[in-house]
Amino acid sequence: MKHHLMKCGKGMALAASLTGLPFAAQALDRPITLTEATEMALSADPRIDEQKANVARAQALIERVEGEGGPRLSANLYAGLAPKASDGIFTNGTNTCPSGGCTLRDDATDLDEGVTVTTGLTATLIQPLYTFGKLDNYRKAASLNRDVSAAEVSVARGETWLTVRRAWWGYLTARDTRQMLEGVKRQVVRTRDRMREKAGKGEAPMSDLYALETGVGNLDRYIAQASSVESIALDGLKTIIGVPLGEDLEVAQRDIEPVERPTASLSALAERALAERPEMLMAETGQEAVRHLIAARKSELYPNLYAGVVAGGAYTPGRERLENPYIHQPLNNVFATPVIGLQWEFNPGVVRAGVSEAEARMQEVAAKARLARQGIPFQVAEAYHQATGLHRQIDALDSTRNNSRRWMVSSFMDFQAGLIGGGKLADAVRANTEAQADYYRAINDYNMSVAQLAVATGDYPQLGTRCNPWPRPATDFFSP
Repeated sequence: MKHHLMKCGKGMALAASLTGLPFAAQALDRPITLTEATEMALSADPRIDEQKANVARAQALIERVEGEGGPRLSANLYAGLAPKASDGIFTNGTNTCPSGGCTLRDDATDLDEGVTVTTGLTATLIQPLYTFGKLDNYRKAASLNRDVSAAEVSVARGETWLTVRRAWWGYLTARDTRQMLEGVKRQVVRTRDRMREKAGKGEAPMSDLYALETGVGNLDRYIAQASSVESIALDGLKTIIGVPLGEDLEVAQRDIEPVERPTASLSALAERALAERPEMLMAETGQEAVRHLIAARKSELYPNLYAGVVAGGAYTPGRERLENPYIHQPLNNVFATPVIGLQWEFNPGVVRAGVSEAEARMQEVAAKARLARQGIPFQVAEAYHQATGLHRQIDALDSTRNNSRRWMVSSFMDFQAGLIGGGKLADAVRANTEAQADYYRAINDYNMSVAQLAVATGDYPQLGTRCNPWPRPATDFFSP
């Protein structure tokens, strides 16, 4: 008993509706199951919402890339000052040239006639026709980046799924341990009270009384420890499922019990993990995304082929509009023309830096992929062996706790018959409480190992439970 007592930290309608605390409080008028607690947590955990926001941001990037391939309008509306002008284009004050000859005016910048207000509008409408792979590769990279963000949501869901079980099993372990200790204490207290009467009459040695008093004190200590852990685990469960700490919460499971053992072989579980873990999807999809990003960055060296319309106009009061094809009047004219052309935004140093950056990211993602392929099978093996070993411990501890309980009961009878002293009774009580507590803790550790094995193999509700638009149910490798 000198160790810690444990390591702790229905359906579619329920999960879909538990988005706020008022409904959650209404649903707590009855004990909840582990399945319901899990669905509530998957709906309430802010960590999942944070990752979903990243998916939405990745989707916005896709839409931005799509927008780059659509029509692009550029317009400029302006107003300014311009010199007034009148009396024609020739020095004779007219727009006609007599037979004796004429001279064009050269006073365009003079302000002798004053100034006036000029207004104008220029506009360009362009539709990209061909970008030499820039748009296609950026579009594919953005789409794959969204898939990576979606896989991160699955990782967050796995953490939440595991946290619920850590709080659930921790609470049950502490509660059952406390109840067991309180039951043992009641027996010891009854025996101690009788011993006090006998010791007061001189019919029993004081050493036996002190031994029982010591046992009661130790039991009080362990009950306090178990109660503290029980409260912490229950508050943790409330927090993860979105229930205020001040509200009552009751679980439907009466006793802690070992969950079903994994039925698949270790090799099958490892193979499944490499196929189903979201981290593997992130690594493989990330590599493909970076490859497209590198191709897009390299294509920045090439121009964009486009077609469009260029138009503009200006109006200045007091200036005549000239129709002469050789004389341009920029302050009073209107024009529009279709165009086709090549557009460059060429900066070789920036392009090289962008390509180098993308290639470095490719090396980083490739290293993570190799690490995942090496590390994931070990994670599966570690959890599998822990679960297997703990299951054997439970079998051994079950026999031990039954025998220790028989030892304690027979010691009470022998003590009452005067066959043994208080010290030996205290030893039997201590052995029983330790065996019972070890049994409960082993169940907690075993259940968590099975849960960790499920996460290690990706066998948990990833992007889809029954209440999620992305279907991805768990398989039958483990019990629900």
